[in-house]
Order: sequence, then structure tokens, then C-alpha cells
Amino acid sequence: MTILKSTASGVCAPSPIYRTKSLLRVMAYAVGLFLVVSACKKENDQDDLNSLLVYEVALDAFVADLQAQPLDSAGLSNRVRDYLAPQSGSFFGATVALLDSARKVYYSPYWYRLNDILALKNLADPAYQIDEQEWLRRPIDSGYAIWTEPYFDAGGGEVWMRTRAVPVVINSEIVAVATTDVKVQ
Repeated sequence: MTILKSTASGVCAPSPIYRTKSLLRVMAYAVGLFLVVSACKKENDQDDLNSLLVYEVALDAFVADLQAQPLDSAGLSNRVRDYLAPQSGSFFGATVALLDSARKVYYSPYWYRLNDILALKNLADPAYQIDEQEWLRRPIDSGYAIWTEPYFDAGGGEVWMRTRAVPVVINSEIVAVATTDVKVQ
């Protein structure tokens, strides 16, 4: 095999076979490095995915119940409390934000854990600016369930958290967004 090849100008250049083998070695090294890094992170990532799945399953079941039974502001607060109360303490808070025809929130009872009790706050308070919150906007705009990155919820739970938010769809319209908040360190 020729490693260097003479060109018309007399300059020696690597042969195409050498360049291909070098490229394959670099690619194999990159794949190997990726696999080593992935293996190191896999155990922690799997634990994270499993713990997030618990919240997703619970919230998806709650959303299915909300879609099956009429939504109205009269009984909604009790439904949110009844969803949150039996969950483990890692479920920090929950709300269902009811939307008007312009997709703006008009009612959002937020139940959350305050020491050893469940406390209630109305997130539709103008000071909270609920319609600007990422956890609300993203599922409305995309039509899909989302997880937020960790954030400090000033005006809501007043803790660092991640939020799972799921659009509540009835008759092909998003009529609300249901959430579960998970406190993070």
C-alpha cells in the first residue's frame, strides 16, 4: 500500500486509501469515546428517566380523567387537591389552568405542599403573569406535553422545581393545561 502519492507538481500527498482509513480510525475513536461517556451517564440518566416516568403516568391519568368529566371552575380546585393529596411528597404541587377562547388563563387553582399541609394559591393572579410562564405557553403553542428545565417559581411555589405540563384537549381544542411540579435541589 502506498501511503504517500506524488502529484504532478511533485508534492507528496496521502493516498485516498490512507485518507479513508484515517477517517475511519477517527470515526471509530469518536464512537468509542461516545460509548464510554454514555455508559458512565447511563445509570444516572436511567434513574432520572424512571423517576420522571412516575410523574408522567400520574399526570396523564389525571388529564384523562379531566377530559372524560366536564371541566368547570366550581369543582376544579377540589379535583386538583384530590389528585395531589395521595401522591408522594416528591409531587410538590399541581394546577389545572383553564383557558378562555383566546387561550388566556381565567382560573388556575394551585395546590402545593407547604411544610406538612396542602396549601392553595390562585395562579390566575395578575401579579404572577401566568400567561407568560413557559410551563403554560409551550404546551399551548406546541400541543404537546413538556418538561421544563429547573427554574425558581417566584410567585407560585417559591421553590426550585421542574414542571410537567400537559394540554387538556376536549373536542380537538386545548381548554386547559394540567401540571405537576417536582421540587429540585
